[in-house]
Amino acid sequence: MRGLFGEGMRETHQVLYVAEKLIHQFLPKLARHFDKEHLHITMFATQWLLTQFTSSFPFELVTRVWDCFLQEGWKITYRVMLALLSTNQSNILQHGFEEILALFRELPDRVEGSIVLEAALKIPLRSSQILKYEQEWQQSHPLS
Repeated sequence: MRGLFGEGMRETHQVLYVAEKLIHQFLPKLARHFDKEHLHITMFATQWLLTQFTSSFPFELVTRVWDCFLQEGWKITYRVMLALLSTNQSNILQHGFEEILALFRELPDRVEGSIVLEAALKIPLRSSQILKYEQEWQQSHPLS
């Protein structure tokens, strides 16, 4: 986690890159809608990912995410992000840019932690997929 807030926030950019690639892989219809609405991942997921959801989500979800994070690392963080998007996809697809941002602001108040975590654990994300995207990002952003 320390690297997220280092000089240039290099690891933050990598985490967001991986998250965006995973959205395109697991939720392509939603990814296309975000592209159409010019909604970039930084507009909604930065706070989720950098704080491991502690910024505004229910304590029940946060504690379970942290338990899993300590065991398996970033995989659970990405899974929870995908689960949040997946469980709200039909609603998101019906709205435009401003309404989507409003939905994301209200989302933490409407989340059932156990449902989100159950959905997250069903997402067939493999560590090798995360590693592939991390390496892809590192190759396109070499250390100076």
